[in-house]
Amino acid sequence: MNSFSVKNKASKRTIIFYGTPAYGHINPTLPIVDTLVSRGYSVIYYATQDFRSMIEMQGAQYREYDFSNTNWNPEVGSQIVELTELILEFTNEQLEYLLEEAKEEKPCLIIHDTLAFWGRAVANLLEIPAMSVNTIITINGYGTRAFWMYALRFSFSSLLQWKSIPRILQYKRQLKKRCKIGKTDWLSLLMNQEALNLYTYPLEMHPEGIQLKKEHFFLGPAAILRKDAHQEETYTYDNLIYVSLGTIFNRNDSFYHAVMKAFGNTKYHVVISCKNQYEELMREKIPANITLKPYVDQNAILKRAVLFISAGGMNSICEAVANGVPCLLYPQQGEQAINAKILEELGLGKVIKNEDKLLEASETFLKQYRVNSELIQKFSNIRMKELIVEIENYIDVM
Repeated sequence: MNSFSVKNKASKRTIIFYGTPAYGHINPTLPIVDTLVSRGYSVIYYATQDFRSMIEMQGAQYREYDFSNTNWNPEVGSQIVELTELILEFTNEQLEYLLEEAKEEKPCLIIHDTLAFWGRAVANLLEIPAMSVNTIITINGYGTRAFWMYALRFSFSSLLQWKSIPRILQYKRQLKKRCKIGKTDWLSLLMNQEALNLYTYPLEMHPEGIQLKKEHFFLGPAAILRKDAHQEETYTYDNLIYVSLGTIFNRNDSFYHAVMKAFGNTKYHVVISCKNQYEELMREKIPANITLKPYVDQNAILKRAVLFISAGGMNSICEAVANGVPCLLYPQQGEQAINAKILEELGLGKVIKNEDKLLEASETFLKQYRVNSELIQKFSNIRMKELIVEIENYIDVM
């Protein structure tokens, strides 16, 4: 594979976006795409069919990844070693195809999710300016606090994934024989950084946020700006508690039953978002003050909620804080546990470990919780206009 520079032949108004097809990764990028399109840019967004309508709602052109030969599953995000194998496998299979399409489009900028190594590879090989989008807590160096937080949460499970290591080494060798794709150490593969790196959450949520200045732009909680095609009801309940384990790691029967047992027939009205288990749970006897939903417009319900019981997904907790809602956190995987720990340190949430004491934990936390207006303001500030200036200056300089 030969390097082919499109830098001097680039279309001044075309941007290619390589997404990671998972709701937590794509949702916060949609307002960015919408803003770029409104500025006259033609945005080509790679994802999977689940996200097509959402992407096209922003005025972007949807293009589909070909995962037919790769076992893509968003749940693999909790398995660091297997995720590395998957990323390398997909890059090996699709790089030539993605390169050819990028050559035809001649973009002035490539934007890629921090996990989309193939996006960094395309930009590097074609010498196109690139920006990395960080929708999760990322590690900006070995030995940093974020590094040790991930090591603590994922090191043991990584040992169980040892069968992936030979294939990882094989994929690396194959790629290096075909082209010069830059660094392929663990951080370089999973935390693909560029000369400009965007974070779709507030600086306060990153363990090294205060140190990350040059080349790092904290946009704020972009997910709260996204358009939602779902027409949701208006919530008028008093003492409303909203419960959600997110869109991926949400199959937890014992948790949903614990919620219904704890809050059933109390003064609270509890709305539970449980898409994957909605039909199954609806066959059971549900207390009158508990409502099950296959889908919930989070921003709408958080405007009325007094408490959010959450797994700790980044977008969800940022939306809650921006709406002034305290969070009771029940992480389902390592990344959520990291988010939950940081939010607890900020005094905006409380981590629970015993689902059998949900009512007691909720009421105790609500009594202790103190509104921090300064932090809520920081979690509500979205620097979209500044970001567009940053991007356009970056394109011109590069």
